[in-house]
Amino acid sequence: MNNLKYLKLHKSKIYNLIKYMDKSYLLFLNLTFLTVAIYSLFSKTLIDEKLYCFLLVLACTTCYSEIRKDVNWIPFLILAIPFIFFVLYASIYGYDFWGKILSWQLSKDIVINLNPIFKKIPLNDAYFARLYKTDTLTWFFRLVYNNGFVLPVLIPIYRAAMAKDFKKMLKYALSGHLLQIFLISPFYLTFHLQEVWYVLGNPDGLARNLSPQAAAGVTLNCFPSMHTSIAFAMFLLVLREKNKIFKYTWSFFCISVILSTMYLQIHWVLDVIAGIILAYVTVKLVDLILDILKLNLYSILDIFYYNKSFNLSNKNYLDITNHMNY
Repeated sequence: MNNLKYLKLHKSKIYNLIKYMDKSYLLFLNLTFLTVAIYSLFSKTLIDEKLYCFLLVLACTTCYSEIRKDVNWIPFLILAIPFIFFVLYASIYGYDFWGKILSWQLSKDIVINLNPIFKKIPLNDAYFARLYKTDTLTWFFRLVYNNGFVLPVLIPIYRAAMAKDFKKMLKYALSGHLLQIFLISPFYLTFHLQEVWYVLGNPDGLARNLSPQAAAGVTLNCFPSMHTSIAFAMFLLVLREKNKIFKYTWSFFCISVILSTMYLQIHWVLDVIAGIILAYVTVKLVDLILDILKLNLYSILDIFYYNKSFNLSNKNYLDITNHMNY
């Protein structure tokens, strides 16, 4: 009898510990990110790194109300931790992989050269995006563009991880680079198109001080604009977010990425339009894929992944607590 009471008391303590962790882990993360962000202000870190730190604070602060209490911790961590490491690995070494693709493309014969065609289309150089131009605006758009290929996807993925929402993590990742790289590659292998400034003979909007040989490679892969397709896909997904602060802040950032491609003379207007279309198709395709997967895996997820007790009403929750203490 004493052993039974001890066992029930032990279960109750474990349950209370899990309940406490569910409420406090995000507070701990938030304090950690905030401390690092404040420290970065007084350190010699780059502006990009300071921005990254404060965006993590934003992501953590705005996801309190979206924590998935119906998800079990252990299966979530089993899925999320390897996935986060994969995302980190891809964000660190992805540019090297992309550089190898560019080198391989340069070694091949041009299939369809769009440079002379796009140059002749009226307004296609997005001149209207540069009617108002200042040093401050140029600095801002350079900062946005340089961080606009990976950051639009990373922050929402981390935010979804903080909210214990693996499906949302998958949705952002698949709608970003994981699926788009396969959809966009045939275009890059077929069409030869370079950045606006390079084709028109203007100064590089990013002031990269490239040699002629380097510029010939770096300025490739313009149609469709992948900066645009990534940013617009994230824009479409972030519009579904409940938290208005994160929704509007991240929408502004994603739209700024798209505008930066034209302001800095990186992409043509048709590149941007094609990127928007690609983003829309990708998001809808990911929705379909995840809906099919959920339908086929629901019985397994219902057993191992979801924690039904967290979906009960307050009355049922109290009944469970009383029962465990009985």
